[in-house]
Amino acid sequence: AQNFANLVPEEDPQVEEELEEIDEEIEAILSNEGISYDIGDPSGSVVDDGPSNYTLGVNDVIEINVMRHPEVTGQYAINQEGKIQYEFIGDINIIGKTKNEVKEVLTEELAKFIISPEVTVKIVGYNSKIVYVIGEVGRPGKIFMRGDTITVREALVQAGLPLLSAKTTKSLVITPSESGKANQKKVNVHKLLYEGDLRENFVMLPGDTLYIPPTALAKTMRILQPIAAPISTAAGTGRTVTTGF
Repeated sequence: AQNFANLVPEEDPQVEEELEEIDEEIEAILSNEGISYDIGDPSGSVVDDGPSNYTLGVNDVIEINVMRHPEVTGQYAINQEGKIQYEFIGDINIIGKTKNEVKEVLTEELAKFIISPEVTVKIVGYNSKIVYVIGEVGRPGKIFMRGDTITVREALVQAGLPLLSAKTTKSLVITPSESGKANQKKVNVHKLLYEGDLRENFVMLPGDTLYIPPTALAKTMRILQPIAAPISTAAGTGRTVTTGF
């Protein structure tokens, strides 16, 4: 298992100690989510491409509409080879292309069978690019990206924003790499969301994970809750509980 604490620069012992404390917690969460660290690019900057620049990938679904030609109109999923099976033309490799580039390819190919084809292409299923938001958020789990990148703020909004139990000043963006050594960026989500500091609005790439840790109080309460629950139940029934201490 990857030891995240070892990735922190030596000149920041306070952060190193804090990451060491949550290292096992992150590992357990990532393992449960089935998140792999074999993909991704550790680079990143605070920019964002709109959906018009979205490059298609495996499992994405597009809708092709050819005016006055319903026989070649429909929805098509991109297979594992990066292709769609399209009437009259056959297999078309569209992986890595934008919807406008796909439109150009289809218009050119359909012109062999149809006079001046009028083609529109829409993306109706964004399934190929995923980031993960885990920890103290309203809806932890996968976020399906509608662009080639997504900002921390956008990911947090889609994940239901941080909970009251979140330690928003000590969040992490974890980027996997093929070398197996994950890259981490410290993110102050509090400054981003509540002070408007866009320097904290890092870009996330497909495969990245945003971790929002719990506060010390939240962790303590979770440890005490299983102990307190039987005592509370017994108090309600009038039974005496022996703790064994």
